[in-house]
Amino acid sequence: MHITYLLATGSNAIYDGKYSQSGRYHTYGQQSFVLDLIRTMSRAGHIVRLNVDTLSSFALTSTFRGMDSVTVTEEIDPSGKTDLILVDEVPDEMLMQFDEHVPAFRTVHHAGRRSSDYLVSRCSRFLCMTENALALQRRHLPAGRAVLVHQGVDLERFPAVLAKSGGRRPRVLLYCRLDSGREALLGQIIENIDREEVLVYVAGDGPGFWDMSDRFGSEIILINHVPCQSIPNLLGEMDVVISLGRGAMEAMATGIPTLCAGHHYAGPITADNIASLMRYNLTGAVSDRDPSLVMADIREALDSDRRDVRALAEERLSADAFMEGVSDLYTQITG
Repeated sequence: MHITYLLATGSNAIYDGKYSQSGRYHTYGQQSFVLDLIRTMSRAGHIVRLNVDTLSSFALTSTFRGMDSVTVTEEIDPSGKTDLILVDEVPDEMLMQFDEHVPAFRTVHHAGRRSSDYLVSRCSRFLCMTENALALQRRHLPAGRAVLVHQGVDLERFPAVLAKSGGRRPRVLLYCRLDSGREALLGQIIENIDREEVLVYVAGDGPGFWDMSDRFGSEIILINHVPCQSIPNLLGEMDVVISLGRGAMEAMATGIPTLCAGHHYAGPITADNIASLMRYNLTGAVSDRDPSLVMADIREALDSDRRDVRALAEERLSADAFMEGVSDLYTQITG
């Protein structure tokens, strides 16, 4: 297929004018999703045209250079061959430039956010990545438009690292945006980690960054921002990861034992609880595990088999499965 992917930077509702790094906007989860999906589409033989409204603000342009089947550009070409349009966070005007006979699927990043009337009328499918998003989107979309297609990570970009770090102290990475109240839970978790027994890294930006620095700066390694391209290297150095959403998915793909912490603390992600946790995007949204148990969970995680973690990611968290779902939906509507 020839796929056109529409993406906005500064006008993006997810960015909301926040998280600018030297003029480049970034929301880690969204850009990680785009990077992994486009790599997966390219590897599957699709031709991808990524249209970005402000290329100078896009943090991943250089990452796609050298991929013959991927073009990254500001120039929209309505006359060019396009079989399917994937609509990310963009102003309606970007999609309006294309002929209405070209099928368009809307990617739902924010579970409860309503799309414009135009997008509702124009997009034949709304790709919901969690059961929670599916339930919320169905409330205001025509019947059959909202569909469940679980997101995943590019398992080739995150190769399994089966050996432990081998350091004097095991390395624990807390990997989370420090806003929306999540920084408060992260603070509780750090308070309950024995920072002499394990070496603690915290990677995240947002309004809670300097508070985290003031409270724990002399006892942890605090990192403000790590680009998507560098995350596999960082994860490969860790022994346990505490994260949510795509951060948790990426850690598990790397084979790192992962604890779920976001809206609430859920503890280790296992084959027994991953289905229920994925309903709310691995954020621990309806969990009630006490953060004071985190050190016991870390010790248990250190004894787990990384091959089992990677196998679980291969089974449940593959971007290839997402792309196959999109291809199946395209076949359904085009006959």
